[in-house]
Order: sequence, then C-alpha cells, then structure tokens
Amino acid sequence: MKKMEWFGYTGKILNVDLSENKLEVLEADPKIYEKYMGGTGYAAHIIHENLKKIKDPEDESNIMVFATGPLTIDGIPNGGRVTVGSISPETGIWGETHIGTRFAIEMKKAGFDAIIVKGKAEKPVYLFLHDGNAEIRDASKYWGRDIHETIESLRKDLNDSTIKALAIGPAGEKKVKISIIANEEGFGGRCGLGAVMGSKNLKAIVAKGTQTIPVAYPEELKEFLKELIKKLTKGGTGLRRYGSAGGVKGYHVLGNLPIRNFLWGKWDDEKVAKISGESLTENYLKSPFACTFCPIACKRLVEVKNGKYFKEFVGLGPEYETVGLLGSNLLVDDLEAIIKANNMCDRLGLDTISTGNVIGFLFDAAERGIVDKNLEGLTLEWGNAETVHKLIEKIAHREGIGDILAEGVKKAAEKLGAPELAVEIKGLEMPAHDGRAYWSHGLSHVTMNRGADHLGWPHMPFKGISVPELGIKAFDNRYIDGDELIETVIKMQNLMIIYDSLIICKYAFAAGLTVTDIIKLLYFVTGKEYTPEKLMEIANRIWKVQRKINNELGITAKDDKLPLRMATPHANRTDTQVPPIEKWLPRYYELRGLTEDGIVKEID
Repeated sequence: MKKMEWFGYTGKILNVDLSENKLEVLEADPKIYEKYMGGTGYAAHIIHENLKKIKDPEDESNIMVFATGPLTIDGIPNGGRVTVGSISPETGIWGETHIGTRFAIEMKKAGFDAIIVKGKAEKPVYLFLHDGNAEIRDASKYWGRDIHETIESLRKDLNDSTIKALAIGPAGEKKVKISIIANEEGFGGRCGLGAVMGSKNLKAIVAKGTQTIPVAYPEELKEFLKELIKKLTKGGTGLRRYGSAGGVKGYHVLGNLPIRNFLWGKWDDEKVAKISGESLTENYLKSPFACTFCPIACKRLVEVKNGKYFKEFVGLGPEYETVGLLGSNLLVDDLEAIIKANNMCDRLGLDTISTGNVIGFLFDAAERGIVDKNLEGLTLEWGNAETVHKLIEKIAHREGIGDILAEGVKKAAEKLGAPELAVEIKGLEMPAHDGRAYWSHGLSHVTMNRGADHLGWPHMPFKGISVPELGIKAFDNRYIDGDELIETVIKMQNLMIIYDSLIICKYAFAAGLTVTDIIKLLYFVTGKEYTPEKLMEIANRIWKVQRKINNELGITAKDDKLPLRMATPHANRTDTQVPPIEKWLPRYYELRGLTEDGIVKEID
C-alpha cells in the first residue's frame, strides 16, 4: 500500500497512557482531519469519542488532547498556537484553552499533530518529544516549582536553552480548578485544565524538533506570505502600540469593562486612565512582545524599577482581560499592583480571569456581611491590592479561604451561601466583556460551549468590521435585535471555531486577515480547496460535537442563561441594556439544528 503524503500535517498522533507508562504512535485518519481540521475540532472529536470512558473529570479517567492544526507551520503569521481540550474539572463539561507559543511548532516539528493523554503516573513525570520519539521522564525534582522555575530547570538539566515546554505550577499540582497550563510567553487559562495535568501527575511537556512539515505549494506560499505579513503588520499597529489593554478606556465608555464584580457600568475616568494601555505604555513598557511568527506583537514586555512591589522586574505585563478582572473589577487602580498580581498568577499557574472573578465575589460578599471583612486576618475591601496578592497565594496553595475559592466562583458562592453574587455561566467565570454593553456578547456567552466566553468575538461586527465572504456586515448599533443579531453571532462563533482549528490567533482577524486569505493559506499548505460555505459546514459540525458532549453531560436549554448580576441593569448607568436572551434562544436553536430543549438532533 502506497504511503500517504501529508501536506500541513505530520500524520502522527502520540497516544500516552500514564497509568501503564506506555507510549504509542498512531497514524492519523485523514477523514477526521477533513471533518475537524485540527486544534479545537480535533480535540472535541477525540473527547466525544471517549466520553463514556470518562467517569470523573478530576480523576485519571479524564482525557487530555493537545492539538495543533494545518497552519501550525514555521513562517505562517499567528500560527504558533496549540489547543488543549478535556472535560473541565471546574465546570464538568467541555473544556478548552488555547496557548500562543513556539511550543506548538516544536511539538509538530518533533513529529506529532496531537497528543492524547490518559491515566495517571505513579509519581510526577514529564513528556519529552524529539523528532518522532517520545519519552516519559521523572519530574519529581520539579514538583512544587512555579512554571518559570520549572522550564528554566528543564532547560538547564537538558543542557538546551532552545527547548520549548508547557508546564503547570503549584496551583495545577494542587488541582486548583482555575489553574492554567503555560510557559513564559503563552497561557492556557480557561477551564482549569492545569488541574487535569495535576491529577495525572504530569508536570510538563517538552518538545524539540527539526522535522520539516511538507506543504503542497511552497513557492506560492512563500510569495503569498510576503504580502500577508505586510498587511497584518500594518493592520496590527494599534495592538502593537498599546497592547490589548489599549481597549480599557474605550470599553469603559461603552460599559463593557467589569467594575465592582460587574455591578457597576462606569468608574472614575481618572482611575480608568491609570490602568489603561496608554498608561502601561508610558510608564512601564520596555518593548512590544510577539508570539512566534507574529507581526502584530500585542503582548507587553514591561519593566519596573524601585517600585512599591518590585525592586527590579522585567517580564510580561497584563493584557486587557487581566487589567479588567484584577484591576477595575476589584477597584484596584494601581498598575504596578496589577503587574504584580499578573506575574504571580503566571508563575503560580492561575487564570487571571477566574482569579479576578473569585476575589471580586469575595469582596462583594464581605461588603454585604456574608463573610467577615477581616477573615483570616485579611482586609477584604475593594481596592486593597495587598489583599489581592495574599489571596492569589492562598488560592494557588489551597490555604484557608483559598481552598474554597480554588473550586471556582460557582462552587465557592454556593458553599458560602451567596450564589446570586457569582458571575458565571455553566460554572465558568465571566471574562471582561459585558452582555449589557454588546447584546451580541450576551447571546454568545450563553451559547459558547465552554461557558462564559468572549472568544466567539461576536462584538467585532458591532465595532465596524465586516466579513463579506460570510455575509457579515458592520453595524453602528450595539443593540440590534432579531435574526440579524442571531445570524451574526452564529457566523462569528463559527469563524472563530475555524481560527481555533487551524489554529491561528484571533488578533489576525482584527489586523485584517480575511476568509479569502484563510482559503488561500489552506490551499497552499494542504493542497485542498475550500469555500466559505465549506468552512462554515466544518465549524458548525465542531460546535455541534462540543454541544453534544455537553448534552451528554446534562446541559440543556435551562443552562443557557446569564448570571443574575448580568441579567440586571448596571447599578450606576442607564445607557446599557440587559439582553433578552430567552427571546432569541428558540431561533438560535433552530438555526443550529437543536431541539427546543437545546439538544443536538444529529451531527453530519
């Protein structure tokens, strides 16, 4: 039988059974790639196929999938990303997170499109991938170390400063349900998947590869990339100048910035300005920082000298979500304090979105007398940065009140008797995008499959960006109603599923990457011809598989709802509007091919 020639893929899947200390290299099925591409699509397919074997997301029966995509290739802008999929220990349903990192390309050059991990090692281990080979190695000496220390130690011990790795910190080891998988440059924050690695005694995955990924039309790809990189470089000017935190002031004007556990819709303009991207650039920026082959460079390398919290510090600064949840949401207007909180979370292994949520909940509960304002010697009050830092440590190590908060905001609020103060959907904490500011976000939050989730990017057409290939037009009204809104949300969710299956960064969309560009990239890389309709067909299939996973885990229409806080008008402004979610859901279900109860009818 003639060996199949792969373009854009290695054609190899690494199957890891930690309980049996066994590794197996599997041949990929090209039909699965045709239906699901890679990234989130491939991960969802594998989890769904194995769902009945998963007894509990917190034990060794859970499965993890680390998946690249056809555009995870040297030289493709914004293509250095990897998806991690599993059943979330925090929400108990479909969980996914995406990490921008050179690790993704090294993993693929080491010979693997995806890694499937099952079981639990007897002691801490790490995976070492290198040019078609893989090993399970002892990681006992790294257990207890933070993420940065772990990766630095691995490089030293392997005598190779160029290796790339993903790791968990103390939070993941202690199965904190808002823990992350990360390295020094990229962070997989959502759904608590660091706890899944921790439950498997898997401290890290290390990759080093020299293999070349074949593409169908290398010369044509090379020429196309020259023009594409020029376009994305120009289109990414704003993100490069101020980073994603450049959105802080504008989103505050619109009521999109979280303030006081999402109770308020506005704050003092001067305080907002102090924590804005402009302030970060003026006072702390050392240089913009880019992921592998990214011409946009949205990340911030910041520097602090002789500050209140650092004598000297150089490292990644906070992005918009972090400024929103660990800043304005807690009424902290000290940017250095936010830089400190961000760095603590990055090293200890905590999701900054979820961490800001659980602390905001605790401050809210203390203000209302539900918990003691001086609990465990802390001062639980809005704007107290020192308390924020202490709580981060407590959560990461499951100490005192931190042990309760480590379960996530839904379970913590239930335990403390204040579920009405938890701002979450399906158990996942709300990101820094408010459905009362953009109705499209309201509908998307309740229908995204991992829970509260801004990464369907449904607000972009309402910021003036159209997608003519998909019939998505730009709007000047954030509160449009009816089919026009519903169809726009579905199309944007689908487009972002394609991004997460290719897998490329969504900021490429903001910088000008078109659907036509994606189709050209896929043709030059894989040799296969796609149409906008074909991409939407693939995306809708992936969304349905994720929803089917959730249906089988008990999710129905009853769960597609906003938290009470977001279903209530802002306390201090009247120009934002609560989205009428229940009015839209029947039509949304109809267009998605669901029953009236939100159940998937069939998957083609």
